[in-house]
Amino acid sequence: MKLNFFKYTKWQVKLTWLLVAMSIIPGLIISYKIVDIIKDELKYNINEQLKYSSETISNSIDISLKKYIETLNLTAGFLDKQDISGETKVSLLVSQLEKSKNLLSLHVLVKEKNSTNEVVSIQKEFVEVKNKGKVLLPKDFKNSIIKDIPKEAFTDTYIGKPFFNKGIRKWVVSIFIRLNSEAIKNGILAASFDLSDLEKVIDNSIVNRIGNVFVSDKNEDKFLTTRIITKIPFEITSDVLTILKSNTNITLVKNYRSNNYGDFVSSFVKTSIADWVVVSVINEKAAYVTIDETLIFFSTFLGITVLISIFIAFLFSRHLSKPIIKMAEVSNQISLGKYDVEIKYTAKDSIGLLGNSLVQMGKQLKQNFNKIEDQKKQLEDYSKNLEIKVEERTTQLNESNQELKKAYHRVLELNQEKNEFLGIAAHDLKNPLTAISSFAEILKTDKELNPVQFDDFLNEIIKASGRMFSIVKNLLDVNAIEQGKLNVKMTSVSLQLVVDEMLSQFSEALQKKKIEIIQSNQTDDFEILADFNITLQVVQNIISNAIKFSQPNKKIYITIRNSEEPQHIDISIKDEGPGFTENDKKKLFQKFAKLSARPTGGEHSTGLGLSIVKKLVEMMNGKIRVESEHGKGAEFILTFPQANYTE
Repeated sequence: MKLNFFKYTKWQVKLTWLLVAMSIIPGLIISYKIVDIIKDELKYNINEQLKYSSETISNSIDISLKKYIETLNLTAGFLDKQDISGETKVSLLVSQLEKSKNLLSLHVLVKEKNSTNEVVSIQKEFVEVKNKGKVLLPKDFKNSIIKDIPKEAFTDTYIGKPFFNKGIRKWVVSIFIRLNSEAIKNGILAASFDLSDLEKVIDNSIVNRIGNVFVSDKNEDKFLTTRIITKIPFEITSDVLTILKSNTNITLVKNYRSNNYGDFVSSFVKTSIADWVVVSVINEKAAYVTIDETLIFFSTFLGITVLISIFIAFLFSRHLSKPIIKMAEVSNQISLGKYDVEIKYTAKDSIGLLGNSLVQMGKQLKQNFNKIEDQKKQLEDYSKNLEIKVEERTTQLNESNQELKKAYHRVLELNQEKNEFLGIAAHDLKNPLTAISSFAEILKTDKELNPVQFDDFLNEIIKASGRMFSIVKNLLDVNAIEQGKLNVKMTSVSLQLVVDEMLSQFSEALQKKKIEIIQSNQTDDFEILADFNITLQVVQNIISNAIKFSQPNKKIYITIRNSEEPQHIDISIKDEGPGFTENDKKKLFQKFAKLSARPTGGEHSTGLGLSIVKKLVEMMNGKIRVESEHGKGAEFILTFPQANYTE
């Protein structure tokens, strides 16, 4: 029934639907492709913005707390001096309180048995409050500082839990420093600091405009924010506790799904000075509102395009239908044998040409009928010859077709290799480039870095540069090998010398993962016929992989022995890593191969190493094979001809 409908549908309707389809299909493809690209890019940018926001706030908190603690340590140092009078010390406290913008109060406390006595207590009279000017500091302000002092405050530097003082509408944190003065035994210096600067950093955060940014601790409290934050998944609070228990400074970005509040994405960064975690969280629906607006725009655009296409198709079909109907009438007359027909259509367009052609066709038909019989006989003879020629031509076309198929498949393979090359290069170069850019930006903008931090950041930049050099070198090696530009100088090479040099090179990595190397030489002849530098590169790659994929406290076995193949020497490198699956073995030596095993120490891999190794070994007339059982390590066996090898 569908075929009959299409068969008997007017051509004007078909033209209309064709124009509509031509306007809708490309638009749909382009629209959804653009939306997908925008969505992926937006998701990546949001995750990076979350990380950057949390890390920036965490750094601000660490810098502020470090500055506060250094101020208190300096003040405590003067209080511990015996040659300074009590009045001078009090004057010092008053001076320190006046010149420090964020310092709100200072208290000298002494612990005696079951009570804590106040020796000196001073606080600012007024504080600056946004939109209110100077506000009097409450008289009972000090009670929030010296009340219920924890035991830890008398043993070491202790940072108290931040609290919000409603009187001055500010977040305040108390810090306690132990005093070592003989005159003030069991004494501590307590101080309260205004955290308005940190609260301002959070309020000005881009993420805080569309989501929530706060700081949390082990008590699951949320501070340094004036918002009431309730509509977020409880798993976020659980992850804060998990990060605090880990005792490591980490940055984490994670997605959450909640039936009650929707989908969220959150970033966590633990501060270094205090046991606090900076949390940046946004609702995915609010973050991706741009995508919804884009879909509405493209849908509206498509709707308008469809209406315009229908209108244009309707006008165009009406204009064409009239002369075409006339042509149909003339054709019908010619089919009835009325060859002398006339068409009154003066326009010099395709329809006018068609009309003139119909008239000429009528005149030529009579002549053509007389020639048909003669041509029929000629055609019979020609048909016989044509069959032979067609068969010959078909054979030639089949051969050409096979060659074209081979060339086509080769082009596909080269295109695939190009895509893989670009994908690997972009992916593997992105991370070190990001690291170099981030650390360089910190070195450029942060003028308060101490020498240790400065050196650490420089070392990270050097490491990232090394990873980039290694990636580019592997890619250049592959290109040089495939183009035959790598020169091989075959000489006598000592395998023992190669192994010793490689172990010396990897000594630091072996010590770091506590991996033991066990060497076993089962032959006195270590000399092989090979290229020294290429042999170093091959052994270096295999030992490097063995270290990467071995857990700490494991062993690597290196054995040099006579090969089963006459006049050849084997070198075996066996590890206790995860080994290879059967699927891994099939693609082990392919370029850009991604295997099931992953490095155990955060190392990097391009997937080019073993493919390069295999080609390099074969260029030196050697062989490489692997023996492995999944979960029980892997053994790579290299076979080289002896130095005195003769065919």
